[in-house]
Amino acid sequence: MRSGWNPTVSGRCGGFVANGKMIGPTMAVALAIAFSLSPSHAEAARHRLPGDYRWGRCLLVVEGQTRISGRCSYQIEKGGDFNIQGPKQVFAGIDYPDTHSGAGEMSRDYWAVVYKDGDSWAGYSNADIAATHGDERWEDLRREGACYVGKDVKICLWH
Repeated sequence: MRSGWNPTVSGRCGGFVANGKMIGPTMAVALAIAFSLSPSHAEAARHRLPGDYRWGRCLLVVEGQTRISGRCSYQIEKGGDFNIQGPKQVFAGIDYPDTHSGAGEMSRDYWAVVYKDGDSWAGYSNADIAATHGDERWEDLRREGACYVGKDVKICLWH
């Protein structure tokens, strides 16, 4: 017998039928909650992105320490400026309430920004995963393929 919703079983509403037997509303709710919290659903919910972000592959190496390598989210702006976020990054309005002020911002991964500064490229990033403001700055970055390279930094984006 096919399983599914059957509102007419025994003249009652509010249950599911599985293997020909009625499952009560409490059990149905418990199953719905369990399925909604399955790893695949929880994983997808954690990895929702703001509308102007996309998934790509990134590399961020600072002073020999690899901080991001592989899957990342990114945003490219007009003029070529871009930012990359590690795969565990959280976003205001998606993963936590947007307070519309810096006081409520959160970070759960490394990130970096690369931008045009006059005739050259520069960038900054967080040195600590929880930091929401860039405390490491680089000037005179040179482009090498998909990467921007400086004295102690390499930032790459493949999209």
